[in-house]
Amino acid sequence: MKMQRDIPPSLEALARLNDDLEGRLQAQGVDAERIGQVRLIVEELACNAIHHGQCARAQAPLRLQLQVDAQALVLELHDRGQAFDPSSAPVPALEAELAERPIGGLGLYLVQQLADQLDYRREGDANIVRVTLLDPFSPVLEDLS
Repeated sequence: MKMQRDIPPSLEALARLNDDLEGRLQAQGVDAERIGQVRLIVEELACNAIHHGQCARAQAPLRLQLQVDAQALVLELHDRGQAFDPSSAPVPALEAELAERPIGGLGLYLVQQLADQLDYRREGDANIVRVTLLDPFSPVLEDLS
């Protein structure tokens, strides 16, 4: 399955995209937990582009490309916001008390943890973030170590 969607930089459009994406992945038989991970990844990356990357201010659309096969689910988010590599985001202070933690950074940390592979490149004025999730049709096994 392949899918490509361009959306305006708004939370409403992002919510509609994520709902459409969920329906398509369910129809393909992708594992429900993987679908939840995809929703979180898409929401986090797109929200960062909309708010921190200044896509909303510039009215720069976002493009999501998705490809699913038996081995992997690969999604790419293209935005024309400020250059930012989410794979280089610092690890948040997880050991600190919740009230002492600075706001921000946890979402990108979750993306880094969920992705089997996270790649970033800048092409011209576009950020391109590629996230790969392996074995999209298999249940996610928890690491009990």
